[in-house]
Amino acid sequence: MPQSQCSRFVSLAVGTAAASGLGMIPVHRLPRPVRAGYVAFPAVLTTGVSLLAQQGRMDLSAEEEPSAHGLRPPTGLETALSLALGGLMVGAGVVGLRLDRGAENFLRRRGVPAPRVWIGLATGAVTLASTLLDERGSAPGTTSTQERVLALLTREDPMGLAPGTDGMPEDEYGPEAEAIAELLDTGAVPTAAQLDEVWEKWFSQSLSPLLGAGRMDSLLEALSASAPEDPGA
Repeated sequence: MPQSQCSRFVSLAVGTAAASGLGMIPVHRLPRPVRAGYVAFPAVLTTGVSLLAQQGRMDLSAEEEPSAHGLRPPTGLETALSLALGGLMVGAGVVGLRLDRGAENFLRRRGVPAPRVWIGLATGAVTLASTLLDERGSAPGTTSTQERVLALLTREDPMGLAPGTDGMPEDEYGPEAEAIAELLDTGAVPTAAQLDEVWEKWFSQSLSPLLGAGRMDSLLEALSASAPEDPGA
């Protein structure tokens, strides 16, 4: 097994085992101080992180004096929003305790042996499934054909528009990317003439003279590599 695959497997196994182990702990039956910490600690942490994220670094052009730690005091609205987030975390913690108690009692009433074990296994399974779905969603191959084409056109920037800067939309070449992606999705590899046709439709000039022979060949090669393996899927 390759090292990367082995590391991924170990990471998934450790994460699933840890989640299962935590799920087997009867949180609602822990001592009151521990339960209070279970509810309060995430709320306090969330409130603090939210305050730091919202107030940001001190604007040196502002009139107020910088504090010793280089941060400006939070505004009333920022404080209220942060406290509201902390309150939501408190509510989530309380609901979590009640759900934990309810799930265990539900299994006990139905005669399920070792209910905490089953709750732990379910927690581990949910964690594993969530991790796999997240990895699948962030995999490089999950980007659409149009997104890949747009990235190539933005990189080449034939019109010198500098998308994403000076108020220029990041998807400035979106219509052209959509038209070229439609060709790729049919399984066809675009030719220079087809790209010129697309460019003439939107910019009233051919693409080939803008890029030159070398850059055009490079773009065609990259577009060919960006074609979906299963056209039309």
